[in-house]
Amino acid sequence: MQLVTKCHQTRVWAMLLLMVCLQACVEPFELQTGTAQKSLVVSGLITDQNNPELNKVTLTWTAPFDSENQQVVVERVHNATVMVQDNLGNSMPLYEGPGNGVYTLGADDYRVEQGRSYTLHITLPDGREYTSRPELLRPVPAIQGISYEFKQYTDVVRNSAGLLIERRSVGFEVKAQVQDPTERGNYYRWDTEGVFEFYTNTGDVPVPSVCWANMGSINTKVVTNNDRLVNGRYFEQPVVVVPADIPTKYRIKIRQFSLTGEAYEFWRLFNEQQSSVGSIFDPPPARINGNMYSVTYPEERVVGYFTASSMVEDFIVIQRLFYAPFPGLPYELPLGDCRYTFLYPNVSDERPIGF
Repeated sequence: MQLVTKCHQTRVWAMLLLMVCLQACVEPFELQTGTAQKSLVVSGLITDQNNPELNKVTLTWTAPFDSENQQVVVERVHNATVMVQDNLGNSMPLYEGPGNGVYTLGADDYRVEQGRSYTLHITLPDGREYTSRPELLRPVPAIQGISYEFKQYTDVVRNSAGLLIERRSVGFEVKAQVQDPTERGNYYRWDTEGVFEFYTNTGDVPVPSVCWANMGSINTKVVTNNDRLVNGRYFEQPVVVVPADIPTKYRIKIRQFSLTGEAYEFWRLFNEQQSSVGSIFDPPPARINGNMYSVTYPEERVVGYFTASSMVEDFIVIQRLFYAPFPGLPYELPLGDCRYTFLYPNVSDERPIGF
């Protein structure tokens, strides 16, 4: 029974992690799901920036784990009515994209301000209603700077025979530099966007040979912190490790979000569970309660969190060529038009800012 409970919890939080990735435009795997009992999964964010890429709500159902392919099945929630309301009674509708279960706050409907509280309301096509507890949109300090350090990492992993071995790798640890405000009780979350340059060998053919690939968020976990130990002081927060794989420029953008204390605690516990579900002999994870609940059926379980955050961002470009060669096989230029190598996602030959 303990194992069954643990497997169920693991599926739920793996699903939620996919929803976090969705906010960074990472597409999950899709399959038809079975008839097992399902829970609504909500991953929602609004910010003080009028940017539809940030202000969105993703709705899915928890679903069975595809053990044969080792993938979490994603079933999206379509045709819901989604609305965000502030504490003054102003409402903002969110509309679903083309059948993707992602509901976006359009630029023309945007009316978000710091200092107000926001509540998410969801109505499904069958009439069931869900809502969040109010979330206060708190200010966030500016990013004072971004630093990085080229480091070697040693991880303990299991090989194909199931034995624990050491795996060494190199990468660039990137840190956000923050001046915490003097008042206590500041909570933070960080996310990233990675864009790198790559070249191809086109021979004598007059086609583009330099392109840029946008990897979206490259975080493998939710990065949060509070000011309990650094109140009113300057601190550096490790955010992400940029891969050291090819000797080209890499632009890493850091987004810094404010959190409420309740949102911080939710993501802190979420990270703890993600790092402690690696063995069937671990105790089953405790249920983490978000701020969403069912109005229609109060006993129904709802997974996830709706967040209201201020956001600031900055970027740095890492000249990886200065640290090459990297471990592994020598890097060889791909052949042909760089736009159509199909090696990387979101490729463009238009030069981004910073390159």
